[in-house]
Amino acid sequence: ISVEFPTKNGTFCALDKIDLNVEKGQFVALIGHSGCGKSTLLNAVAGLVKPTKGVIFLEGGVIDTPGPDRAVVFQDHSLLPWLTVEENVALAVGKTAKDKTRAEKRDWVMHNLELVQMAHAPANCRAG
Repeated sequence: ISVEFPTKNGTFCALDKIDLNVEKGQFVALIGHSGCGKSTLLNAVAGLVKPTKGVIFLEGGVIDTPGPDRAVVFQDHSLLPWLTVEENVALAVGKTAKDKTRAEKRDWVMHNLELVQMAHAPANCRAG
């Protein structure tokens, strides 16, 4: 894949002709200096950034949007402190589970909170 971003000084090429195959169960580490494209690649695999050229496949399907089968843990604090823990998770679920009912979305939020042992957090517990 290649990923380019428009800037006021022209196009910036963040990734150029990346060809990577990761097998199921394989562990991969991305290392490099700041600004070399590590986060851009991870964001593309997560479906948060669309490749300018090329396609990303996961188990035979094309990745073109975020999905519940992938996640990115951001380096920086990425929660919205004015929302509760549940509301922060619900934001992501709402973006990735548009075809689900309100009850199904709530169940998915609680499932994800249970995965990280946060289901006990009260509904009024702020993320910040």
